[in-house]
Amino acid sequence: MLQFPGPVGLELILSIEPKRNDARSTNQSTIDEFIHRTYLPSVNKITKAIQKYVPEECTVERGTLDLSPLGTTPVNASRLHLKNTHVANPVGTSGVDVLATTFNTLRKHSVAFVYQTLFTPAQNDQYTATVRLATYPPQFVFTGREGFAEIVERGHPFDLATTFSKYNFTSNFRGLTDQYWETEYTEKINGEPVASASYTDEKATRYQSTAQTRREANIVKDIVLGKSDYWHMVSANATWDSLLEDELNRFARFSISGPFLPQLTGLVRLRWKTNPWGVVPGRDAPKFYTEEILNTYGSTAPNYGDNDELIHVPDETLANTGSIEHHGHVQSIIDIFTEGGDEIYEITQNSKSLPDIELHTETGEISTIPLTVDASYVSVEAELNNKTKATTTLVNADRAYAMGRHVIFVYDSRKSARLGFTHLSQPYNDNLSDRDDGGVRLYNRTKPVRCPDDRIPVMKGSTTTTWELFGRDRIVARVNDERIAGGTPGGDVGEFSWDTHFYQVVDGVHRVEDADGAVIETYNEQETFTAEWTKIPLPHIPICGNYLHFATVAYRTGEGGIDVYSDPPDWDTPDSAGKMKRHRGCLDTFTEQLICERDDARISSGALQTWAQHYYTAASAHDTPPGSIIVQALPEEIKDAKKGGTNNRNPHYPGYDWVIPPEIDTPHRPGVEEGLTDLTETLTETSVADVEIDTDEAE
Repeated sequence: MLQFPGPVGLELILSIEPKRNDARSTNQSTIDEFIHRTYLPSVNKITKAIQKYVPEECTVERGTLDLSPLGTTPVNASRLHLKNTHVANPVGTSGVDVLATTFNTLRKHSVAFVYQTLFTPAQNDQYTATVRLATYPPQFVFTGREGFAEIVERGHPFDLATTFSKYNFTSNFRGLTDQYWETEYTEKINGEPVASASYTDEKATRYQSTAQTRREANIVKDIVLGKSDYWHMVSANATWDSLLEDELNRFARFSISGPFLPQLTGLVRLRWKTNPWGVVPGRDAPKFYTEEILNTYGSTAPNYGDNDELIHVPDETLANTGSIEHHGHVQSIIDIFTEGGDEIYEITQNSKSLPDIELHTETGEISTIPLTVDASYVSVEAELNNKTKATTTLVNADRAYAMGRHVIFVYDSRKSARLGFTHLSQPYNDNLSDRDDGGVRLYNRTKPVRCPDDRIPVMKGSTTTTWELFGRDRIVARVNDERIAGGTPGGDVGEFSWDTHFYQVVDGVHRVEDADGAVIETYNEQETFTAEWTKIPLPHIPICGNYLHFATVAYRTGEGGIDVYSDPPDWDTPDSAGKMKRHRGCLDTFTEQLICERDDARISSGALQTWAQHYYTAASAHDTPPGSIIVQALPEEIKDAKKGGTNNRNPHYPGYDWVIPPEIDTPHRPGVEEGLTDLTETLTETSVADVEIDTDEAE
């Protein structure tokens, strides 16, 4: 049975599942035989019962129900549980009509909902029951670890156990996490919440590994959020995870007596004066297609469905729209964010390089995922076909940074998101084996180096170029460990002195020349040239050593929603383990990854505090400490190196430098060479198309 506020009033849907097999059913060979021999007799029985017991003031129709208007993304489902040491209290002991109280609360707050009860007859006038409630307004949909922590610490606003606890019931929102999770939830003075959830590993023993314990913890988190169970709900499936009974002493399907049925379902005489679905973006009430009106009271408008067939005709004037799979990925992302309550739209692609999707927020808060930004527009990139290419992700991130925006990368799976997270958390290929000078190996872009005379450096054969960056002072290109060029990373690498040959096309002929322009080889076809020579690619010089302070990695879940990918570091421990211990753990990791020793260099104290706070915010679920705490938590050797300058007006750390200095302003960084500035407040769906950025790598 389903109950929900519909376009005419409170609707109650009765559905049956015939399971009886007899001689007639075993001889069935067509669907039509099933309908006439098995299904319709059951329908006739329930029809007679309705005509006998349902009051005259109810309109009764027979037909089919379409649940697709509910949307494509899951919400939190509240499910009644009964502890294995409890039984449902006898009928009448609560003193109130708990079902009417539940619906009245939902009506009072104008909440769109679907309430479900599943009953299976058992012996001795007993039934096994499953009871669920799904609420759809975006502000009541909790997701990820932050949403999980909020439910655990504060409860869900529309928890079935709030009213049904009078009959000894609890729910998936209550009391399941103590052995598996330590959660925290606080609200700062400005009202911004800070939520975190950490594994306790309390159940890990020599007989049960930590990995197994954490797998169970993730199952518990999934049960509490109720999003997987929501899909079971809309498919009328009473499935529940055995972990509930085996480890948590709960029954999500429980036994009740026949007289108790009216406490869980039935006609509730409440009138809705407003349509609660009208304020839920991207969703609507289930649609009932009437086949027969059995009883009419007042006015009703039966819906017989639509016969029109809409055929989508693509606009052939558009370019760079991507594959069908990519377009489907984009549309799914838009649907999910829309149903989550966000204003989002696809950007019309043309020959220029633009973000796939744009999200607008007046307050800086994003509803679908737990994220707050300091800009009105957010770029959203649908990462699908090129998710393994680091430069694809980094170029798109560089573009968002140049536009003064936060960027959300949405992948098609958690596995893909993990790779994207790795690229953004370390936006260079690797550290060089000799870390004394803080050198790193960069990623190569697909765009080649181009010299001032428009020629491209090339090497004979199939070769791989390695770009090495040594702070702000030096960048070197190598092939087969041999240096072929080098110079200052802030300059145009095309102006370096290249120990290579050069390539250009003259009058349709592909020419390889020496430095003075003398022809070495000529080719009539591009393919012939590329079979024998390799162009030298541009280096990707990162903006900084970690992109996660302005980039968020998310992925589409198997349940149809979006989760933020996180890889909690070992140092991000609960407050109970000591805040200063957590701060020191963060600063140890931060300095190891992003700071190196370098002669004649220095890092200002202000810059170090700022970038450490960026790093902390991106990696931790906890509130970011102030700069004074950052300074206290630094490793002793760096803390001891601090100098104050004249009158302590210029505190700094001499002998230390950033592995990736943030101030390198290379002309080859995507989005920078076009002179982009902070367009956050002026960009719109139409004006964004006027921004021209590299089209070679950005997807």
